[in-house]
Amino acid sequence: MDMVRAGMTGVVGVLLAVSLKTHKAEYGIYVAVAVCFVMLEYTTRYFMQILSGMDTLRGYLRDNYNYLALLLKAVGATYACEFCAGICKDAGYAGVAGQVEMLGKLYILSMGMPVLFSLMESIQSIM
Repeated sequence: MDMVRAGMTGVVGVLLAVSLKTHKAEYGIYVAVAVCFVMLEYTTRYFMQILSGMDTLRGYLRDNYNYLALLLKAVGATYACEFCAGICKDAGYAGVAGQVEMLGKLYILSMGMPVLFSLMESIQSIM
């Protein structure tokens, strides 16, 4: 039900922002930013549930917290880049949004390299 409520909030907010944009453009931007913050609150709620699940997972991992920290950093970087790129696109700067998205992809790829190296070492030790 939360997803329906969040979707309806987004649609109503966008329709309100578009209708206000014809009268005063800055009011439309204010409504759009307010809707973004409401969506951020929904995201934070689900992120807290994921963090509690990660605590349980950390109990299973015992001493290897590094991979869990990498996973959380990658997810956080993905959301941050997507949020920033969306704002850039809405402002009319699609080129900047593309660069932000590219930077996010490269950052996540560079974060995954130690995991790949560890996997390759494990495979080599088995052989």
